Amino acid sequence: MQPIVEFHTHIIPPEDTLDPHWRGKCPLTIENVIEAHDQNDIALSVVTDSIHQLKDYDKAQALDTLKGWHDRAAALQEKHRGKIVCFGSTVPTGGKDFEKELVRAFDELKLKGVFITSSMWKTYPDDEEAIPFWEIVADRDLPVFIHPPSSAYGEERMRNYGLNSSIGRPADNMLCLARLIVSGIYERFPKLKIVASHLGGGISEVIGRMDYAYEMRDDSFLGNYSPVLIKAPPSHYLKKMYLDLACYHLPAAKCAMETVGVDHVVYGSDAPPLTWLKPRAIQLVKDLPVTEEERAKIFAGNALKLMKLTKDELPPVLQQYAV
Repeated sequence: MQPIVEFHTHIIPPEDTLDPHWRGKCPLTIENVIEAHDQNDIALSVVTDSIHQLKDYDKAQALDTLKGWHDRAAALQEKHRGKIVCFGSTVPTGGKDFEKELVRAFDELKLKGVFITSSMWKTYPDDEEAIPFWEIVADRDLPVFIHPPSSAYGEERMRNYGLNSSIGRPADNMLCLARLIVSGIYERFPKLKIVASHLGGGISEVIGRMDYAYEMRDDSFLGNYSPVLIKAPPSHYLKKMYLDLACYHLPAAKCAMETVGVDHVVYGSDAPPLTWLKPRAIQLVKDLPVTEEERAKIFAGNALKLMKLTKDELPPVLQQYAV
């Protein structure tokens, strides 16, 4: 069996697992990550804190939470060396204290990337206040994993049937990626490693619409298109992004793969919390119409090229990817 790098697992602070919402069965624990990892023959798992709780915090409380996660993440990464790696978390528009803490997470604690939500506190990562954040990650050539927040605009119309999670959150993710593209983030930082969860929320399905809006511009009845901050159609920049395949729908996964290319998709399951679905996520990659060499890239190679891991941070089966 080909080795698998799981790019998309979450845990939350131990105290948050006690929230009555979970009814004593919160899946977002490191124990569940390790159990699912072992049961499904995963070679390496990327672990993140979902940071959904930050939306209800002020900046001081949010910063304290991030510091606590970074210290815990570094300890877990060392304890489970060769089995997991951990990403830091931040709010790109948080300001200088958040930037300082992210530098600590990278430079002192040696976390391997950063997890952000597509929006937070009514800000998006293309806002001008986020530019120092992008400078930090660009200087270190580390991946940025973008995930939807726990709620989206218009959620009052999506409170039933799980629509906020299944529809609203991916839509926010897609909006974030679209804004990053048209705001010219790749013109400023051409080598960014942006990884979008859940196929980028469906951006592959609408990128043609973004392209023709760019082509029409001032001749368009679609609304204002200024200032023009990109030098090529939006699809050109989307192909620079990476999309994870946590979608559980083969036609959608094929659309994303054909849009950005086999070298720019990574395996992910969002498990935990969707732990029981992990075998289905693995099977989806097995069902893709690709060569075995390409499947190996999707399962492991593409993800490992995004992260700078040394031989001692990798299990033996993956050590050929060491820097």
